[in-house]
Amino acid sequence: MLPRLSLFAVGLLLIGGLAACNGEAPEEPNDVEAFDPDTPTTELTIRTVDDQMLYADERFTVPAGEEITLRLDNSGTTSPAMLHNVVILNTMDGDVIDRVGEAGLEVGPPDYVPDDDAIIAYSPMADPGEIVEMTFTAPEEPGEYRYICTYPGHYGVMQGTMVVVES
Repeated sequence: MLPRLSLFAVGLLLIGGLAACNGEAPEEPNDVEAFDPDTPTTELTIRTVDDQMLYADERFTVPAGEEITLRLDNSGTTSPAMLHNVVILNTMDGDVIDRVGEAGLEVGPPDYVPDDDAIIAYSPMADPGEIVEMTFTAPEEPGEYRYICTYPGHYGVMQGTMVVVES
């Protein structure tokens, strides 16, 4: 009798769930068009992971020398410490990443971005729930380039890779 009751309960839950979403899959909480990180693009949106110090999109590919429009969708909602930006560096070198990331604290608001030759481009700081945008020219040299968040304490875990390929 217990298995029938369990199957009955599961059936009710499934029917209730389908009715709640009119038979369609529920929307993603962060309803931004996904992109293939390995397909070169000139327009993209990088998302964060809710109220965490993480990019949901840790890799993207762009064509060399092209103008790129990058949006940062900060999906954070509750914590005032979940401000984020995207700072694209001209290297993958850990010492440079540390230098730029730590200097963000010294510079302070509004963008926590130091004046450093290693920075290719950076977005404004995005408050929780905000989308910011930047436009920049991708490097001519194919390769991998690190991007980080320079809000104090974030750069150590909040990193990704921009891959530049021949256009």
